[in-house]
Amino acid sequence: MSPSYTITTFRFDQATNGFVKKAADRELGANEVLVKTTHSGLCYTDVHAKHSNKGCGLGHEGVGTVVRNGDAVRDLKLGQRVGWGWLHHSCGACECCVDGYRQYCADACGFAFGELEQGSMGDYAIRDRSFLYPIPDDVPSENAAPLMCAGASTFEALTAAETRSSDRVGVVGVGGLGHMAIMFARAWGCGVTAFSNDEGKKDDARELGADEFFTLDSLRSGRPASASPVNVLLLCSNGIPELELLLPLLARRARIVFMTIQQEPVQIPYMAFILPGHKIIASTEASRKTYIEMLRFVGRHKLAPWIQKFPMTEAGLADAFATLEEGRMRYRGVLEAE
Repeated sequence: MSPSYTITTFRFDQATNGFVKKAADRELGANEVLVKTTHSGLCYTDVHAKHSNKGCGLGHEGVGTVVRNGDAVRDLKLGQRVGWGWLHHSCGACECCVDGYRQYCADACGFAFGELEQGSMGDYAIRDRSFLYPIPDDVPSENAAPLMCAGASTFEALTAAETRSSDRVGVVGVGGLGHMAIMFARAWGCGVTAFSNDEGKKDDARELGADEFFTLDSLRSGRPASASPVNVLLLCSNGIPELELLLPLLARRARIVFMTIQQEPVQIPYMAFILPGHKIIASTEASRKTYIEMLRFVGRHKLAPWIQKFPMTEAGLADAFATLEEGRMRYRGVLEAE
């Protein structure tokens, strides 16, 4: 008989308009691992989950230590640090899964879909071994948490665009995703151009590694003379991209990567895409290979996301979510278990 554990996770109670802990019993499967959560990142996907009516366990950027392995798990040691992200299930047999792109599996399930009882904002989690990623010794847990979604998604976008060190990468939006995109692209060896609606983020963008910065408003009068042609454009902001402002800044045959979830349609100037031979790429979650390579890359280049830390308590969650929803987060929130 499989051992059973009680897992307590924070959820948002619509009736009281507050965060509460709820417990659920969960058996440990043969290919699963019981992890004691030490850190959780905070992503805007958590905000969407908070305001939904699902009442699911919150958090999907988890880091913790192995407490117990299922009977079939042999490679993880007790006490070893591991992380996990949005995706927690795929079929394992379809073409996407076999090719290494399980995030696009038709049967893929992630945070706030399928199993709703668990989240990374709690005391423990039980996860399938194949969706856990060992954290290298040179990556602190507080830095690893935001990498489990924002970092991996950004690294996946750069990989999907076949980014070369000779490329110039344009990053639209200097926020949770965008600030990591700037750091990664600079460490990749690329020139980096940052675009933002906020002139106040210019100094941050420069410190992160951007060598060019433009506000979107400054593009309305045409292409700035000082702007270098962009080969890879990462659309990292929460808003609908104003492509008509950005297209004049692109090099020929540029790769444009859509990275965020949007419900509204995007207007695409057709001929301005076709004639220069631009390529549109969609990229969201990361593959297992990308997670592993990203963590190695971060450790090698000693990169660290800019974080604000909060205690993993009812008051801490309330403060963290308010900071994010009010646009005051610089640039990723991390909840620490007490």
